[in-house]
Amino acid sequence: MQLDHLLPSYDFRSHYHRRIAADAETTWRAYRSLTVEELPTVRLLLRLRGLGRLRLSGPVTEVFPIPLLAGGHHEEVRGQAGRYWQPRPSYAPLPAGDADAFRDFAEPGWAKAAVGVRVVPDGDGCVLSAETRVKCTDTRSLGAFAPYWILIKAGGAGLIRLETLRAVAARAEAASHA
Repeated sequence: MQLDHLLPSYDFRSHYHRRIAADAETTWRAYRSLTVEELPTVRLLLRLRGLGRLRLSGPVTEVFPIPLLAGGHHEEVRGQAGRYWQPRPSYAPLPAGDADAFRDFAEPGWAKAAVGVRVVPDGDGCVLSAETRVKCTDTRSLGAFAPYWILIKAGGAGLIRLETLRAVAARAEAASHA
């Protein structure tokens, strides 16, 4: 798994998965073409977070400004380093999409966050999983990020992952039965 290479050790982790009654290729296409319009909770949470400056329509993979670090057959990892705990997060000056720079980044005061999405064949269907890992670069950022993580894992990020898995499953299963 590419996430293991990019962020092998972490301070925080969440993992969600769902079995889908569709083949891996159909499910991957459903994930890659998922739109924000299909995710009402995501739209609401983005508005509440004050990220109204983001475009709230179109493909999810284009709306969220999270750089792609690695991609492959039915797998991708997106990530960046930021100060997520701030009301308006700031981001580390890393070259967008540079996997090596992300992996090696260790400047104090940041949290490196990566999200891996993967589809694995499973009998007559597949399993779609989304894993988030966060590694803080020092104890001060760890202390600042920890309360934020509790809030988003219980609410925002957890709800987003569950809603995304549900929407992809609905789209993929509808396509496989068409």
